[in-house]
Amino acid sequence: MDIIIAHLPNLAFAYFVFFLAVASPGPATLAVAGASMSLGRPQGIAKAAGIVSGSFLWGMFAVFGMVAFISSFAGVLYWLKIVGGVYLLWMAYKAGKNAASSQDPQQGDVGGHSLWKQYVGGFALHVTNPKALFAWAAVITLGLQPGAPWWMSFVVFGGAYCVSLLINFSYAMFFSTDRMIKGYFKVRRWLQGVFAAIFGLAGLKLIIQG
Repeated sequence: MDIIIAHLPNLAFAYFVFFLAVASPGPATLAVAGASMSLGRPQGIAKAAGIVSGSFLWGMFAVFGMVAFISSFAGVLYWLKIVGGVYLLWMAYKAGKNAASSQDPQQGDVGGHSLWKQYVGGFALHVTNPKALFAWAAVITLGLQPGAPWWMSFVVFGGAYCVSLLINFSYAMFFSTDRMIKGYFKVRRWLQGVFAAIFGLAGLKLIIQG
């Protein structure tokens, strides 16, 4: 417990960054929004379930991969932080580009009406996107301190996965209402500017402290 308390500042920052990464418009969130808006709440929830299943797979892969590499090779955490930092800077660039654009992002493909097809489509969308692995690598390395015990990777994963569940299913619920759809896109550019600043700060933090 003392170890977890000592990691709380890192964990809080890591979860906050992951929250923004999951909540910001991208293929996964737009697919959930598109299914919810076009087909209804059940289809949106099914799409979200597929995406969080894919997220679980990538998260476990990242955790077990990191544990093995960190245990076998000195300094690997340094390079993981560099990779995660570069990825977050790329996210900052994309968010800044969206903030500067006057065009709304396009919705993801909604697929068919079948709930099973929505689930499979969401899962396939996420597991075929290797950038999700780098997002997990970034959040786990942000949440860890040098010399942390191996099991802290699972603590970081557990909290981040709860964030993934919350955001994706919230998108399915909220984007199936007209009020939320209109309200979000009214402030889209402002939110994207905030995302760009936070991603840029987190990316520089990883690289400088790597």
